[in-house]
Amino acid sequence: MATQISTENIQKALSKIDSLDEPALDKLIETYTLKQQHLVDYILQAGLEYENEDLNVYSIYYYAVIIEAFMQQGCQLKELSMEAIEEFHEPYLLALDAIHDNEDYEPMQDLINQPNLQQFMVEEIESPDSDGVVLDDKTQTQLYIVTTSIIGLLSSVSTT
Repeated sequence: MATQISTENIQKALSKIDSLDEPALDKLIETYTLKQQHLVDYILQAGLEYENEDLNVYSIYYYAVIIEAFMQQGCQLKELSMEAIEEFHEPYLLALDAIHDNEDYEPMQDLINQPNLQQFMVEEIESPDSDGVVLDDKTQTQLYIVTTSIIGLLSSVSTT
């Protein structure tokens, strides 16, 4: 069973990421990317498939926040293999279908098993950013899909 990421550690992660200047944030993202290259490739593929360049920018930002939340919680993250990502994909698509077809979020919640991180992402996606910009519905939906997969995949390889 994966360690639950606390709301306090999510806020610590967000504060840390948001306090970094652009070069420091780029360096941190590079460090996290090198540790999870397959996951980053998977994330960036979504932006290509959805033909949404903004999605990649938001996805990588939240990827850093999510990994930092696991780090703040004291978790170790094993590197995800392509096989692990592929194994996750089918149950994930079934959970998305349950949301789309029946507005049933339980299969997704059971699969991801990180209620605090999921709630954080829902609030972030729906809220205006620091400039007052609200994401369009299409990008909100796509970002939800990408970030819940990030959370679920990282949760599957986290240990304390």
